[in-house]
Amino acid sequence: MGKKSDQKKSKKDKDKKKLTAQTKKSGKKEKKSAKESTAVNPQLRLDMIAEAAYFIAEKHGFDPQRVTQDWQQAEEQIDEMLKSKYDEATS
Repeated sequence: MGKKSDQKKSKKDKDKKKLTAQTKKSGKKEKKSAKESTAVNPQLRLDMIAEAAYFIAEKHGFDPQRVTQDWQQAEEQIDEMLKSKYDEATS
């Protein structure tokens, strides 16, 4: 591996250890982010969420009062789908 790649990996490992230590201190379970728990490109994940949000909004007549709610619902659906696909692939 190249020097930059080793530095990035080292920083990522340190950050993860720090988060784990903070999580243990607080007594909370460590929750992996969608990015960590799936092997999906972040831009692809965002595109999937946007498409899902469109179809959710369409069901509600594109109500502008529901934009945030529709996006959050889409994000939850996509993250759950990606997590289940990741779990299937790793088991």
